[in-house]
Amino acid sequence: LKEGNEQLVEEDDDSTNNVDAADTTLIDQITVDYERMPDEPERLDDEEFQVYVSLRAWRLGRKNELEIEPYKICQNRTLCELIRRRRNDDEFAKGKEVNEIESDLLSVWGIGPSKATAGGFGWEMLDILNTPENENYLMLSRKNDEAEDKK
Repeated sequence: LKEGNEQLVEEDDDSTNNVDAADTTLIDQITVDYERMPDEPERLDDEEFQVYVSLRAWRLGRKNELEIEPYKICQNRTLCELIRRRRNDDEFAKGKEVNEIESDLLSVWGIGPSKATAGGFGWEMLDILNTPENENYLMLSRKNDEAEDKK
């Protein structure tokens, strides 16, 4: 039995060494589809990713403060979708009545009533999105997309 297990380990080791070069460049082949809501950060463009980094930093701070797991605040997919919605619509959850902002937040995957209610995590995430630096990143993302469309 032990010899059989060693063979399996050796076979597994050999198989990991024979990675096809095409597999290693998969990330390079991903194109950004701005109409689709991203489910992972790899589907964000460079500017959107900078906003994602700032939201993750906020989430880490809140996680440490509350001594809970970060996914209990929100999942990465929620951050990605929130970023894309604001990127695609500059007025998304911004400059509206409270109930309209709550409605916008509820349309994001992973944001429920407690996070969408004024003072909830959704509002804290909007505060991060509304910083001048992050608004600038999202504006650059829109401009870069428009420039690509003109080519």
